[in-house]
Amino acid sequence: VLSFVWALSRGFSFMPSVDSAQISLELQMPEDATLEQTAQVSDDIIERVSAMDEVETVGAMLSSGTSSMLGIGTGSEDVTNVSMYILLREDVSVSVSELSRRIADACSDLEGEVTVSGSSDMSTMMTAMSGSGVSVNLYGDDLDLLQSTAGEIAAALGQVEGIAEVDSGIGDATPELRITVDKQKAMEHGLTVAQVYAEMAAAMKSETASTTLKLENSDVSVVIVDGSATEISREEIENHAFTVTNSEGETSQVFLKDIASFADTQSLSTIQRDAQRRYLTISATLQDGYNVSLVAADAQKALADYSLPSGFSMEFAGENETIMESITELLKMLLMAVAFIYLIMVAQFQSLKSPFIVLFTIPLAFTGGLLGMLLTGQQLTMISLMGFIVLMGTVVNNGIVFVDYTNQLRLGGMERRAALIATGKTRMRPILMTTLTTVLAMLQTALSNDMAGQLMRGMCVVIICGLSYATLMTLYIVPL
Repeated sequence: VLSFVWALSRGFSFMPSVDSAQISLELQMPEDATLEQTAQVSDDIIERVSAMDEVETVGAMLSSGTSSMLGIGTGSEDVTNVSMYILLREDVSVSVSELSRRIADACSDLEGEVTVSGSSDMSTMMTAMSGSGVSVNLYGDDLDLLQSTAGEIAAALGQVEGIAEVDSGIGDATPELRITVDKQKAMEHGLTVAQVYAEMAAAMKSETASTTLKLENSDVSVVIVDGSATEISREEIENHAFTVTNSEGETSQVFLKDIASFADTQSLSTIQRDAQRRYLTISATLQDGYNVSLVAADAQKALADYSLPSGFSMEFAGENETIMESITELLKMLLMAVAFIYLIMVAQFQSLKSPFIVLFTIPLAFTGGLLGMLLTGQQLTMISLMGFIVLMGTVVNNGIVFVDYTNQLRLGGMERRAALIATGKTRMRPILMTTLTTVLAMLQTALSNDMAGQLMRGMCVVIICGLSYATLMTLYIVPL
């Protein structure tokens, strides 16, 4: 019980942290820097980074819109931005974040601005699959209210401990001139909103498709461009005149500013919809050393008392929700595994009671696996949870061997207590041998420091510790 409480308090991660990875470095030189100066500073960075024991390869490429590699002359004097990638050795003993800080410190005295960021290829892939750390989808139809509410939610998320950066989802909004026609005023002048819209749309339309020409088996569209409509000022829009004829046949002019109001607003560059509902995604990244499920729980508490406008709703999405869905599926797999194991043992023992005795070894294995993770400081990830599924099918073998041999001795006429003692003496060696072969097979991966070892270490620790603990306890608990 204590080990399960500890596991829940630590939170979940989708994937374990993998230190063997790639580090990205960006060099931004002053705008007046020459290509020779940029190349010299880049060479200095490469020399200093390559001298580090953990670095295997350093590559650089100009990132000024050209595809030329550094060192190949382009004749351009405005190349001031260089992108570099740093590949690490597989046996590195320091974390990517620590090495990134060391690289930044080593290049701090050079000309230009150096930005270093490190990320695991595996974690980058999982982030792309599951989304950023914490995400909130905000649904609503009013675009203005949607943007303002998203800003308030982003501000609330920014106050949560462990949140690094927050994106309100609004993106690069574009300026918008909003014209609102007063229906009553328009009617007083003999106009409708539809008439105002149609005439203004035609007045500001700069291109009109005229016809299509066929040239050498291809269609070429002929477009007439109205030069006067390509550049139009706000004053010209406000003073646009409508010609209105009254009931007596007299004509007059009505200016747009007399029947409409004008407001400068911001417009979304894109509008996302889900089930025909407009929504924005507010996303937040995590600081180093924080667990996504625990931070997501704090974020839910921070937004629990937030009052949404009428007709609005929000739901959490992103990595934490992907983790919870995966855990649900894994729990279903665990239950199915227990059911299948029980049915197979029923067929073997021809009994409904003996399989229950064997199934008591499964909680022992889970306890051993969780205690092993506690002692080794491993994260509770999807990889380690898969280790529990593997453990279920492995740990029952010892119970099956013990119970089956005990039943054989009792069928031969031996008393129950004597049969259990005899089984313990006779079957101890094969039980320990089968456990030892599995533990030794997993030990190399558990102790390895390469990328594969770091990725699968959680599963190996669960299987090694769970199987070892359950084996020793099986020899004591199952007879009881």
